[in-house]
Amino acid sequence: MRGILRKLDQGQKLGEDEYHRLMEYIEELRDKSPESYGLFYERYALLLYQDYSTYLPRFVQGIDHLLNLLMEKPELLPKLKEHQLAMELFPPELHPYLQYSFTQPADSLSLSILFNFLDNNQELVNQLPAARKNEVVCKFEEGNPYKEVGLKTHFDRLSRYSFITRLQSYRYLSAAKAASDRIEFLAADRLGGIFTNREKSIYYFIFLSEADEIKARNACRLLNMVFYGGK
Repeated sequence: MRGILRKLDQGQKLGEDEYHRLMEYIEELRDKSPESYGLFYERYALLLYQDYSTYLPRFVQGIDHLLNLLMEKPELLPKLKEHQLAMELFPPELHPYLQYSFTQPADSLSLSILFNFLDNNQELVNQLPAARKNEVVCKFEEGNPYKEVGLKTHFDRLSRYSFITRLQSYRYLSAAKAASDRIEFLAADRLGGIFTNREKSIYYFIFLSEADEIKARNACRLLNMVFYGGK
């Protein structure tokens, strides 16, 4: 692993196998050594996002888990809007994220914008597809989650939303990449997304737990707000 990290430090491009090994190393680090993962995050998270379109969460649980909680307990939203952090109301796994984010000006501002959006669109939170009953199914080209750089971490993040049941890539554009990443309504039980890395734009399906057009459109609005600032 030292050789791979040295290449990152020197700005050298990783090969497919090296990238695969790095992702497995990061997952193991996050699961077994949170302190070491925190140090790795500080050093490499921005680099991996800029050079490999790979999103790393700062904490084991973050904004996506918080939003899932707010879907279940919308009565917590007013307290968050007023920055009343009664930690006993939140799962212990969320405490590091909340304690950090509310003390960081940029993160705190982003949360305030999101909370205002949710407060002004309460019908959206109240009308989302139901929570799935099983684990998310993710389908990648050739069954290889690391073939398209950054796509697995993008799917991992989407998988945190309880109304998503399946994610599947289906189209790739290298010559003419999409102008911007986004999520669109396709059908009552399905959304469509675009994820772009340095090489291509990847189109994928987001399958939902219910076939309900209003709920699907609400899910689409919520995901666009969280991932792309409301595009």
